[in-house]
Amino acid sequence: MNDLSLEQKLLDAHDAGKTSVLAALYSEAAELAEHTGETDRACFFLTQAWIFALEAGDPLANDIRARLVAQGRETET
Repeated sequence: MNDLSLEQKLLDAHDAGKTSVLAALYSEAAELAEHTGETDRACFFLTQAWIFALEAGDPLANDIRARLVAQGRETET
């Protein structure tokens, strides 16, 4: 998926208030940023994904948090 179609999907999901979809899309955006070596950008997207996953009660939140911990952006407690 290219950045423009992902961006449009994110905008559509924001407009519709679909928090689980937003979590998945931001997670996907993080993966794309990771593949291009943009760690800070990837972690920003992961943080957004985590927030929306938590809001939605989506079990994806645990995986996203683990990715943030692995990047040193969150601590394990």
